[in-house]
Amino acid sequence: MAFLTVGGRTFECEALLFDKDGTLLDFMELWGRWADDLLQQTEAALQAAGGGWTGSAEQAFGVVLGPDGRIADYDRGGPLALATAEELTGVLAWQLYGAGMPWHDSVDAVRGFAAAAEERLARERPVRPLPGLESLLREARQAGLKLAVVTSDTTEAAVRHLHWAGLDGLFDSVHGRDGVDAGKPAPDLALQACRSLGTEPGRAIVIGDGGADLEMARRAGAALAIGIAPGGGSRLHLAGADAVIGSYAELGIVPRA
Repeated sequence: MAFLTVGGRTFECEALLFDKDGTLLDFMELWGRWADDLLQQTEAALQAAGGGWTGSAEQAFGVVLGPDGRIADYDRGGPLALATAEELTGVLAWQLYGAGMPWHDSVDAVRGFAAAAEERLARERPVRPLPGLESLLREARQAGLKLAVVTSDTTEAAVRHLHWAGLDGLFDSVHGRDGVDAGKPAPDLALQACRSLGTEPGRAIVIGDGGADLEMARRAGAALAIGIAPGGGSRLHLAGADAVIGSYAELGIVPRA
């Protein structure tokens, strides 16, 4: 057991459970690039089929496009942030199907687009841990806290991204959407992580950048749900948090005497 301080308050805990994208790693640095690739490939296929977006690209992805047509921001409760790979494939394949492409061809095309985008990520490894994260993780480990990742990404991809960022040796376990029956906001990921760490949910603190993370924490019975809004971003979607921080500098770790 150790103590975590936030906003002038102190909480005793045994474990910290972190979301990955937007919480450990800069979301736009990694997934913004991936989604831009996917958007451009999908748009080219729509044009080749003589069609266009049903609705808009922004609605399909759950993003905000800048004046240059590139992704500038994303909806923390939208498809890009929360959908599984198969769910997002379905969303985009439906766009191609609406433009006249047969369904199976649409699905195959989107899977090909995603594979090409993944290959680019593997070459460039565009991961950037949030400022102050690594020092906080090391302090937490030194204080005896157990650390886990709970993500809507696949476990394999999460492990790979943590390795790219040089953070893989700092976590006791990593849990992806593919390892549970129901993803966020269901409690499954948090409960699985607590079991793997040998702790009770009521002794774990969840840290995440989305409302689904906070709801997962609440349903699991976690001791605390901390929202993070890096870079001074909007905090409206974190209204259900017990505390909200803008950076990891606002958290402190105090070892138990």
